[in-house]
Amino acid sequence: MSSPPKPLDSTEASDVTRPVVDAVGAPDTFEGPQPGEVIEGRWRYGLVRRLGQGGFGSVFLARCLDREGPNAPPEHVAIKVLGRAKGRHALTSLKQELAALLAVQDERIPALYDWRVDPELSFAVIGYYPAGSLAESWGQRDPFDEETTWRLLSDLLTALSAAHRAAILHLDVKPSNVLLDGKGGFVLTDFGVAHASRMTKGLLHHGQVLVGLGTHGYRAPEQAEKTYSDFDLRTDLWGVGATAWAMYTGIDLNRRRDVLRHKEDGNVYGLKNLSDVRLHCPPPLEEVIMELLFIDPASRPGGAAEVLSRIQAIAQGFGLDSQTVAASRRDKARPDEIRDLIDELVDPLWSSLCRSPDFDRYFVRFDPGEEICRAGLPVHHTYLLLQGSVQVERNGKVLDVEDREGTFLCAVSTFTGASREVTLRARDTVWACVFNEAELEQVVTTYPAVAVRLIRTLAGRVAHGPPRPRHQSESGGD
Repeated sequence: MSSPPKPLDSTEASDVTRPVVDAVGAPDTFEGPQPGEVIEGRWRYGLVRRLGQGGFGSVFLARCLDREGPNAPPEHVAIKVLGRAKGRHALTSLKQELAALLAVQDERIPALYDWRVDPELSFAVIGYYPAGSLAESWGQRDPFDEETTWRLLSDLLTALSAAHRAAILHLDVKPSNVLLDGKGGFVLTDFGVAHASRMTKGLLHHGQVLVGLGTHGYRAPEQAEKTYSDFDLRTDLWGVGATAWAMYTGIDLNRRRDVLRHKEDGNVYGLKNLSDVRLHCPPPLEEVIMELLFIDPASRPGGAAEVLSRIQAIAQGFGLDSQTVAASRRDKARPDEIRDLIDELVDPLWSSLCRSPDFDRYFVRFDPGEEICRAGLPVHHTYLLLQGSVQVERNGKVLDVEDREGTFLCAVSTFTGASREVTLRARDTVWACVFNEAELEQVVTTYPAVAVRLIRTLAGRVAHGPPRPRHQSESGGD
């Protein structure tokens, strides 16, 4: 076990800038190491000054004193330190943040360099961003212009896309958790309430303390209502939308309750339309932000990668028409057609799954010759083939035909956001269930038998038979 913190010796202290003040307006009740002391993990760190203080402990600017060996931290780092008197709730939060940062590596998320968790001292050493957070710059700058708002959206969605691929939810996206990278971009920090992306009430309880419920003004409606079953990828999308809305309008949602909207009052969106606050808001920007702010999470996009693709399409001049055909064709299947289809299914697993409550909304019918998804575009929907045959094309040539009941098409692309190298087209009348990223994750985790089927199918393709070319292996369930 490492030793407790110790004072800097005279040589070390001479190279460390002492703070003029600690956290502004915060009483110094932190029962832990103080500026001027040295703490040890894999490397030694001299605490320079306190950057912030909260219920968990304090964040310090620190200098790495012995930067030797591979993967050594940079000279200046930020260290999140728990107070000595903190209990298991704070330790759980720190461990969750460590787990998230270890699982996710992306330039839009601070790097984790070192950590220590023990009864004497617990801390995490992460990247330091001198420009601070959006919250710290509030009041010192005008509301964001359109270009900066697009950059904010893209950077936060990039960070969340990486986290979501690692099955991590952030659950507290807000201005104080968004750092300025000093190059015009933004970094998402503080994964202290992060959780595995399928939530249960049990996971959210640590003793009598509830976590994952976000911050007033920036939390999704399902967080405010503690509707744990609705927590998924789309919960984080709300935080991105609320943060972008706040920075574009200059209104801090934590202070202004009058701009919040509620379902019981007949509202569709949880905030005012952007154009009601800034009259000349470009329609594409308003549409992208407001779609993240639907009160009903089922109406929001299915994941960060999907929204990123839409932003990229707008930037390339393609407007908002880059969604797959399936998204626009939903809700066109008649209930009697769906019932007849389910009755014709052979496999009891799919028959049972398709009879689940509210499952009707996933059914889509494609007519003969209709394009299901096109090569060269990211695919953010997975197709569960139930009836009919789908041909796989590349450069106008048919490579394969899928007609097996229960085949998943585009599952890997949905989870990764990778662009397709093939086009899928209905050979005859095709019936499928169509899931966006959040819905696919929900189906796979809610119905373990579906997950097992999917894993066994993919494993079987790898283990048996001659290897298939990459473009063909993408065709049948990825």
